Amino acid sequence: MKTKARSLRRQLLIWLLVLLIPLLIIGGINSYSRAYHFSNLAYDRSLFRAALALADQVFVIRGKVLVDLPQKALDLLEYDKDDWIYYRVTDPQGEIVTGEPGLPLPPAPPPPGGHIYYDAMLGDKSVRVVAFSLPLQGTSAQGIALVQVAETKSKRDNLAGEIITAMMVPQLLIVLLAGALVHYGVRRGLVPLDRLQHAVEQRSDRDLSAVPYEDAPREVQPLLRAMNDLLQRLRESIARQQRFTADASHQLRTPLAGLQTQAEMALRETDPAKIRHALDWIRASTVRLSHLLSQLLALARVEPGSGWEAQLQTVDLVLLARETTAQWVTAAFAKHIDLGFQADAASISISGNPLMLHEMLSNLLDNAIRYTPSHGKITVAVALQAEKALLMVEDNGPGIPSDERDQIFERFHRLADSASEGCGLGLAIVREIAQAHLAEISVSEGPQGQGTRMTVSMPALSR
Repeated sequence: MKTKARSLRRQLLIWLLVLLIPLLIIGGINSYSRAYHFSNLAYDRSLFRAALALADQVFVIRGKVLVDLPQKALDLLEYDKDDWIYYRVTDPQGEIVTGEPGLPLPPAPPPPGGHIYYDAMLGDKSVRVVAFSLPLQGTSAQGIALVQVAETKSKRDNLAGEIITAMMVPQLLIVLLAGALVHYGVRRGLVPLDRLQHAVEQRSDRDLSAVPYEDAPREVQPLLRAMNDLLQRLRESIARQQRFTADASHQLRTPLAGLQTQAEMALRETDPAKIRHALDWIRASTVRLSHLLSQLLALARVEPGSGWEAQLQTVDLVLLARETTAQWVTAAFAKHIDLGFQADAASISISGNPLMLHEMLSNLLDNAIRYTPSHGKITVAVALQAEKALLMVEDNGPGIPSDERDQIFERFHRLADSASEGCGLGLAIVREIAQAHLAEISVSEGPQGQGTRMTVSMPALSR
């Protein structure tokens, strides 16, 4: 199932709004809390003034607490177009002098001359109550009278709602304006990406040059650098393929033309000796051509990016080198060459691809057998030195001039005075395989300063 690509612009907007909405909610809760606090504060003061006015009407006659509250004052006290007003006066003995008997007492008595506010329930109504402690010292009634005035919370809730509305509407408008500005800012901020996209779309499929990233946003520059690295590797890969194709076509053209010429000559000849000579030449050319094709295929197989590098495993280099050397004994015996093997350890483990390592050593042996004269000597040696596994192929052949030792690993390079029928690809294959195994390959003189020693040094695994 194909996943739908997500828009960066949409993701930025969503995340910004996701962050703004909680801020709006937190701001709304804080605004409502502050608005309710200040509305409570204003109406509490008004409620306390009403309690003081009621306390002014309290007097004592012969030790009895009385309240002188005219009807007009009572109507004024009880009247409110939004809320229900309740009051009560209690003498020092806790007896109700006047007012609502169901009005709850305060949770704790206020100090003499002091007052407290508290919330309570009167029936099914939630009320706000102020309790004022009225000292009666100096009268015939000793003690403290409790004056309570309560009101429902309609005015408070309405005022808090008006305040929160007045505060939240501008905040909502600010959020909407911020969203619009963010949308515009995101669009403007992504303009360089749009220009970059347009520049890439206008490119030819043959244009693999680096994409300029100096003017791109800083966050995109690492991506562009990585893409330029990929383009560079792609250019190099295509160049290798083109060079390989050109070299292969050049190398194949000559032997194929020779085969065609010899076949035409054989068809025209009537002398059996000459026909046999042409057929012998064709057979020898076919063998050389088969070897060339085999080397070309091997070189294509070990090219970087072919995928074999991922198939690495633990390999016993001693065992692999011994078995590979044994397979070349027949070829060495045909040229009367003494092919030997020696190892400093019973087992040396490395990380590698067995097939490719076999191919590398086979090419080294093939190269040594081709250039070593009859009755010569070739030795394959494996050693462990300073956490490095060494694979060496020594021969006592003509050797390689020091000024050509760096060039012999180039494709189709052959020594100027070489009489061998090689195609010049064996050591190129060796170099590709060695590099893929993080190995170093060096060329030096053979034993007693004669011949050639090829040494491949690669990391050894801990025992």
